Amino acid sequence: MSLKKVLTGAGVFMTAFALVISSVPSASAAKVPSRKAKAGDECGRAGMLAPGRGAEGSTLTCIKMTYGTATGELRWWYKDLKPLKNLDWVVPANPGGYSQTSTAISESLKKEGLLSTYSSTFKPGAGGTVGLGFFQEIKAKPESVLITGLAMAGGIPTNKSPLKLEASTPVAKVMREYQALVVPATSKYKTLAAFVADWKANPTMALSGGSSGSTDHQFLGLLAKANGIDPKKMNFVVHSGGPEVIASVLSGATVAGTSGSAEFLTQVQAGKLRVLAISSAKRLSGYPARTLKEQGVNLVYGNWRGVMATADLSEADRANLVKVLDAMRGTATWQGYLKQYNWDDEWAAGKAFGDFLKEELPLVKGVITDLGLGG
Repeated sequence: MSLKKVLTGAGVFMTAFALVISSVPSASAAKVPSRKAKAGDECGRAGMLAPGRGAEGSTLTCIKMTYGTATGELRWWYKDLKPLKNLDWVVPANPGGYSQTSTAISESLKKEGLLSTYSSTFKPGAGGTVGLGFFQEIKAKPESVLITGLAMAGGIPTNKSPLKLEASTPVAKVMREYQALVVPATSKYKTLAAFVADWKANPTMALSGGSSGSTDHQFLGLLAKANGIDPKKMNFVVHSGGPEVIASVLSGATVAGTSGSAEFLTQVQAGKLRVLAISSAKRLSGYPARTLKEQGVNLVYGNWRGVMATADLSEADRANLVKVLDAMRGTATWQGYLKQYNWDDEWAAGKAFGDFLKEELPLVKGVITDLGLGG
């Protein structure tokens, strides 16, 4: 799913996400026939085949599971799948949303018997381009993977980087997460309307988020446009991760902040942060906040994240890595993370992820240009 532009009443461009959310079967789902099979679905008889139903048109086989939370059960699976010994993540930011996603992937794989060990190297800076540059220098290490997303897609043109995300190997787009706009629980702002009124009067009030050109920056710029505020006047205070955004807001260094909704959940539940709005089309389960649309702002915005491998990865290793992640998608453990973090199951495996990037990256660059960034 990619960015689409729509005209606002003020005659400026906004960007909304049209999400097609596919459902993932629960661990207790009914047996699924071959014509509808996805990796991880229950199946009826060992040895049955589901041609073309796997990632990139591959074949799924009904197998009695010998590892993971579905041990002993019949599941549609990849007969030639080889569990991974190690994943060595490059995380292009400080601990936060990226590492939350890479950890959820890794822990899901470990619990489901698909991975033995994993490690992470944090390389923050310049909208993710420091991490991307570091990753793209890695050679002959098939265990090396990069966690990426919309923030990096925006960070590349914002920082006028010559690097190209698509020069690495697409493995899978795994989810989408929505933005939350927060203030301290002690803030005078009880509603979005009150906050926006003051923001209009003082467009340079300090607001915190991730790196320049990140999802956070794009979101606040589009929110400004939607309310008749010039985003070029915005005082956007950059940070390398969600914890720094939280610290900035709680300390009063910034008036409000934004990040992925899951970043703030613990502080919201602890009564330290107040959520003025969330950027999803519908309210998020367990999240005490109204959507922007409910409050009269026609904006839906969310950050996708995905996995890239090194450019020199062999075809055999690439195909296996794609299958491993696709198999993870249907497991009870990964489904639990989707629910826990209010992530949408927006999935694209292998070549489908590559096709998504070909469409998405130019559109993101256009959004950055519209916001006056990267010029």
